[in-house]
Amino acid sequence: MQKPTNGARRLLFLFSDTGGGHRSTAQAVAQTLRERYGERAQIDLVDALAEYAPWPFNRPSVVYSHMLRLKGLVWTAGFYLSDGQRRVRLPAVFWQLLTGAAMRRLLRDHPADLIVSFHAAFNHLVPRLLPKTRAEARVITLVTDLTAAHAFWFAPGVTRCLVPTEDTRRHALSRGIPAERILATGLPVRPCFVEVTREDRGSVRQRLGLETDSPMILLAGGAEGMGALHRLCRAITSDGVQAQVVAITGRNDRLRSRLVSERWPLPVRVEGFVPNMHEWMRAADLLITKAGPATICEALIVGLPMVFSSALPGHERANVGYVVQGGAGVWAPTVAQVARATRELLLAGNPVLAQMATRARSLAQPEAAQRVAEILWNVAGGELA
Repeated sequence: MQKPTNGARRLLFLFSDTGGGHRSTAQAVAQTLRERYGERAQIDLVDALAEYAPWPFNRPSVVYSHMLRLKGLVWTAGFYLSDGQRRVRLPAVFWQLLTGAAMRRLLRDHPADLIVSFHAAFNHLVPRLLPKTRAEARVITLVTDLTAAHAFWFAPGVTRCLVPTEDTRRHALSRGIPAERILATGLPVRPCFVEVTREDRGSVRQRLGLETDSPMILLAGGAEGMGALHRLCRAITSDGVQAQVVAITGRNDRLRSRLVSERWPLPVRVEGFVPNMHEWMRAADLLITKAGPATICEALIVGLPMVFSSALPGHERANVGYVVQGGAGVWAPTVAQVARATRELLLAGNPVLAQMATRARSLAQPEAAQRVAEILWNVAGGELA
């Protein structure tokens, strides 16, 4: 990215595909910036680990999936052992030794006025490495965890720390970030999730080829198709619920083939990775999913009640509490509990589902992407927001 001469501002967005919707959040902000500022917003979106990190860290989705095996014991141990303002220092130094050279090359390849980290892996690295590259860019962290964010998210030296909720703001303060640098903005989602709320549900269902007069259950396991989607689908369709089911398997082709080959007692439609998740959410009456922050915020904007079938210890368990206490979701950590909760919520005449939809919309922050875009634009231009 060359130094602009037309008043443009150069922004470098760093993310990694390791769950949590880091890519989708970065894309949401980039789209909003381009819509507001046109070609003056010169944005580089870089999957920093996949494109620059040494092996095996350049295969982040594989490393991430291995950490989640054995019921997430490796992930859990790593999360809690390193989650502390002092405890995070040694892992941060070790991480810099492993990836510092690669990250310095990244910063040289992508000169910018502002660097925005959408992933905890870069927050301690970038402020330390910038002086060695003689770059003068400012650095902003955009935290994607809704309430209980790991200490890796919070590094000294950032210009601003943008957080989605007041709970995360308190976490940032407890990790030593000065109060004047923390801004609670909400978690950005793509504008299409806001726009689709203006459409009639029946019209969206017709466009997707769904039945318009039958409740629709949406099963989703994130972009990688994680979770026990097959067992969940089997339990739900065998439990007496009267509905149609759509299962989104993401990039998990093996799971998609398995679901397609099954014979189901209810109408079941299986989709792989879909670019129009906003339409599937708008068409649905109920979402069954793991407690990823991006998926949660998308569902809240659409007003879609949630049943959480799983959640990683730490930040995702806290996400569950945020939604359940807000009245927009149900925690059902076993297959049997998911099936029972689904059947009860979809009983004819049960008012709870409509109440949950209302509560979801009240928790939503549809202007988050606009707020974040304005802050980034101002900081990139030297005007601190």
